[in-house]
Amino acid sequence: MAISSSITSAFNANTGLNLLINQFMALERRPLTSLNTKKTSLNTTVNIYSDLKSTLTDLLTAARELASTNTSSVYNSRASSSSDESKLTTSAGAGAAVGTFQIRIKQLATGASIQSTGELITKAAAKSTSKVAPGSGTIDVTKNFANAGFINTPDGTVTINSQTFTLSDYSTVQSFLDAVNNDATANSNIYYNKTEDKFYIEQKSGNTDLIISQTGSNPLFSEIKITAGTHTGNGNTGVQSDALLNKTNFDGILTSTTNGSFKINGVTLTYNTNTDTLDSVLSKINSSTANVNAFYDSSLDKVVIKSKNTGSTDTITLSDVSGNLLSTLNLSGATATNGTDSLFTINSTNFSDQIAKSTNTFIINGITYNLKNTNVTNYTDSTYATVTVTQDTSAIQSKITNFLDKFNSATEYIKTKSNIDPITKTRGPLAGNTTFTSLSNQLFQKLSEQIAGIAGGNPDYLHDIGITINKSLKASLADITKFNNAITSNSKAVEDLFNSTNGIANKIDTLLKPFIESPSLSRESIIDETKKIFSRQIENIDTRINRMEERLKIKENQYRQQLYTMQGLLNSAVFQGSQIISFTNTIVSNNTF
Repeated sequence: MAISSSITSAFNANTGLNLLINQFMALERRPLTSLNTKKTSLNTTVNIYSDLKSTLTDLLTAARELASTNTSSVYNSRASSSSDESKLTTSAGAGAAVGTFQIRIKQLATGASIQSTGELITKAAAKSTSKVAPGSGTIDVTKNFANAGFINTPDGTVTINSQTFTLSDYSTVQSFLDAVNNDATANSNIYYNKTEDKFYIEQKSGNTDLIISQTGSNPLFSEIKITAGTHTGNGNTGVQSDALLNKTNFDGILTSTTNGSFKINGVTLTYNTNTDTLDSVLSKINSSTANVNAFYDSSLDKVVIKSKNTGSTDTITLSDVSGNLLSTLNLSGATATNGTDSLFTINSTNFSDQIAKSTNTFIINGITYNLKNTNVTNYTDSTYATVTVTQDTSAIQSKITNFLDKFNSATEYIKTKSNIDPITKTRGPLAGNTTFTSLSNQLFQKLSEQIAGIAGGNPDYLHDIGITINKSLKASLADITKFNNAITSNSKAVEDLFNSTNGIANKIDTLLKPFIESPSLSRESIIDETKKIFSRQIENIDTRINRMEERLKIKENQYRQQLYTMQGLLNSAVFQGSQIISFTNTIVSNNTF
């Protein structure tokens, strides 16, 4: 009875059913597990062949760089130097003429230029003779005179062109400046240049003198370093370039008080006299496509415009379109000075050999020259800069070293993946694959064998130029001295070892090409064909796995139905057994009584 109860209990529990089903299915899934394990192994193998192809491709690329015979090959790389880089610098392109060149520079190329025909302000004016604030400080015109930063607090009065102003009447320095500038009788423009730490005062109109006077314990003009009295000239003050155009004290009067436009080199630029300053207009010019640089030279009190181009044919054109800003800046009648060509000779002291270029940077015989300054007045002068162009042997050495590194990576990869572990006897994915183990052997053979077709007396083994293979089967440029001697004495002989018909680089190319590149549209490379074979096996396994998964689902359902049926029968038998036991116990009990 105990056995029947135990079985019934097991089958009544869902966990018991699932446990039995899982145990049955684990046995059924053994073939599926085996297939998944095989699939994982095949995917690993496919990845290894992909890595092998990448490694061999790197080697093939390095070999082809050394096999190249075109003008851009590493053997045509050049190094250049200048004996005086303050006069000129150089760089040499592939195939540039090798040699030593004497460069005599008589003239640099310049761009066209144009400037104001006269000063922008010629009215009577005066400015601070030195900085006003103590030390490196500045005056804060937004504050009152006591706190603005003067050495002594200005007081008293000032008289400008017969108009008197009392300093204590104004809450800030700026309010005083504004009062002067807005007073018709004072007829003057006064402002503070924070960058220079100086004050400027200018007559506004007319050709009359600027007359200023002062009173007080610390008179204003004394504190701002401007001499009181009569000023007849403009004092070389210049205009206030950061003031609005309609507020700037030009000699000329802007005919438009709002919008205007002008052209420079055919490019139209606009301005607004209520929002633009001279500085902002110049910035517009410089950021435009007019291809010029414009600036205001306060020491000359003129606007200067220089072309970004150079050469004797370069010029600048400009004109007012609406308004008269260019005329006000004394530019509309200005004549541009054309640019100049650079003038120099190469390996010559004769004027007849003079070369003219429209720029200071140019290419001659593959050499890029960048002229920076003149070094002769006449070509017969004994001074010159020497430009030396040589073959760039360091670039060749770098390419050879890179080739050897890629060679080592390829052969080491094949070796690692072909090994058989002596303890576990685990075989590498390429173990026993004679195609690739043979490839590794051939690579070493090509690197070590004699190069046929080399001119007599020239090196015909790589070890002749310092390349060796050590005991660990690593190739390297072990003897740098031997390499430098070989390439210095006969660089073409070193080149022939790699890029001649039978050179090592061409041999490696021929050997690797079938493994990496498709010979035709209908055929793939050896590695790709091999990968395809494994990929097909993976596809077949995937098909088998899918079919097996379907069968296992059906099998699991069958097990589940069978167990449910068995459970029902067992439950029925147990129930009947319980009834018999109950009936028997009743009879026994009745007989007892």
